Amino acid sequence: MIKFLKWDIASRQLHWIVWIVITILTLVSYLQTNNFLWTVIATIVNVSAIIIIVYTNVYGLMPLFYEKNKKVTYVFFALVLLFVICIARVEFRIYSFAVFYPNEPDTIPRLQLYATTAVSCIINFIFSIFFRFALNYFKVRKEQKLLKEYTTKVELDLLKAQVQPHFLFNTLNNIYYVAQKQSPETAVLLEKLSNIMRYFVDEAPKNEVLLSIEIQFISDYIDLEKMRIRHPLKLDFRIEGDIKLVKVSPMLIMPLVENVFKHGIDKRNPSNLLVLHIVRHTEYLSVNVRNQIVSAKKQKQAGGGLQNLRNRLQLLYADRFDLAITEKDNCFTANLNIPC
Repeated sequence: MIKFLKWDIASRQLHWIVWIVITILTLVSYLQTNNFLWTVIATIVNVSAIIIIVYTNVYGLMPLFYEKNKKVTYVFFALVLLFVICIARVEFRIYSFAVFYPNEPDTIPRLQLYATTAVSCIINFIFSIFFRFALNYFKVRKEQKLLKEYTTKVELDLLKAQVQPHFLFNTLNNIYYVAQKQSPETAVLLEKLSNIMRYFVDEAPKNEVLLSIEIQFISDYIDLEKMRIRHPLKLDFRIEGDIKLVKVSPMLIMPLVENVFKHGIDKRNPSNLLVLHIVRHTEYLSVNVRNQIVSAKKQKQAGGGLQNLRNRLQLLYADRFDLAITEKDNCFTANLNIPC
């Protein structure tokens, strides 16, 4: 992350260098035929116009309209921008020339001034389009590298945790068969624990898993956590829509559920609540998790884990996800929407 921060600083420095070079070149070209003061003012005005065109398009028009498929609106505002800048540059040039050279007639016709200035503005605008595409390319490359590093770290952590997994599974199976005879309830819990461990070994290293497998993993986790609570847990766990072919990144929903048991459960409270609704819509998957606020301090601590989840979502989906956290009526609610 530090090296990407350095890269952003270097990128900003590159911007400054480019504009300084453009300013110097413009200044030198004007100095050949004009006095120094008019040259400085004209250079500032023209370079500022270029900067306005480039950055308005790169950080305003393209992300707001072009990249959201509002092409007609984008073209309209682009034309307005070029029209305003072109008129401003020409009229300023005519006015400043009359002020600084009152005894010299302007040999360049107004129509020619407008034509050459319009061409200049259009060239600057086209450059800004390629500039935006380049920024998007490097942004995607950076996000891919971050995701790769994150995935590598997760896989390494999983490998560290997989101490002789087959031995553990065989041992659990042996304990399970013994428990079936003497304590069926213990056998059920052992089976769920075995399922969770197998998920970590077989599914977690994958880029995507079936949502049905992810839900079974979450269900087993909830059942194991319920045994640690003194009073029965009020559980509202619902799945809506066709999820057969839906795939998600492993352990993507789990942090929301885990957060409830870490920060939203009071073992002495007889009315602990966990609401988990997973709904498949046409183009996105909606996850709603809600619990009662048992301690403002504990619930505040939940922010760290949710921020880690937000960072991971940013790497996976860029701006194509929504994670909303609300506290209302003594309830802590997390709503997650992701493409599916």
